[in-house]
Amino acid sequence: MSGIEEDPIIGRFFDSADKKARWVARLQIAYIIWIIMVIIGIISLFVWYLLK
Repeated sequence: MSGIEEDPIIGRFFDSADKKARWVARLQIAYIIWIIMVIIGIISLFVWYLLK
């Protein structure tokens, strides 16, 4: 099984442990922002439904 480091396109972004750690941190931040946006969207739909 080959790792992500051998990928010709995105392998250069993950070729060292430091780069992998930075990308994991960025993905965690993006995931938290995504969850917050989903919660805000659900709450805004609920409020819109109540005020309608």
